[in-house]
This record gives sequence, structure tokens and C-alpha cells, in this order.
Amino acid sequence: MEYPLTKALAVVTLGYSAWVVTSSDTLRTQLDDPADWRLPASRLAFTYAGRDVPISTLALLGGAGGARTAALLRIAGDVTDAVTLGTTASSASARKKAVAVAAGYGVLNALALVVDERRRRA
Repeated sequence: MEYPLTKALAVVTLGYSAWVVTSSDTLRTQLDDPADWRLPASRLAFTYAGRDVPISTLALLGGAGGARTAALLRIAGDVTDAVTLGTTASSASARKKAVAVAAGYGVLNALALVVDERRRRA
């Protein structure tokens, strides 16, 4: 299988998307935000799922080119998440957590892509 690490992360992303969308308070709780942030957190969860499900599907079903493109889109999304949540979450601790998680997942996706690319060329 080509791009196995990238595809494994796509499966993890699909699972997380499903969990966040079906658990109404998950994202709000993860961001340590108050209960009155429930509606924006719910919208954010659906926005993430709307982005992450097609990207993960591309990674899993799009062959080598699709997996590579999906990984690059995923990394771009992680950078955007880090910047957006890092500047808009309701508290300093929530902003730090959001940046750490989004940037960390972006780095993980980048490393998976690099390893997969090197294995493919070997």
C-alpha cells in the first residue's frame, strides 16, 4: 500500500470527525470553553467534519496522488486551525491548547508524508 502512514492518519481523522460531530460538547470541552460557546463549537465541529471527511476520503481512495494532495491539504488545514483558534479561543489556556494540538497534528501529518514519500522513492 502506498502512503500507509498518511492513510492511517486519514482514518484517525475520520474517526475524530465522527466523534466530535456526534458528541455535542466534545470540542467545547476540549477547548476549555464555557457552556455559552456551545453553538459556535458545534458549528466548528461540523465545519471541521465538512473539511476533514472529503480530505480523508481523498487520502484513502485517491491513490498515491490523492494521498499526497490530501496530506498537503490536511497540513494547510492544521496551520489554519492553529492560527484561527490560537487567536480566537476564549482564554489563554484554550488558545495554547488549540495551537499545540493543531500544530502537533500538522507536524505529525508532515512527518507521515515525508516518511511515505521516502519509502515510495526507495
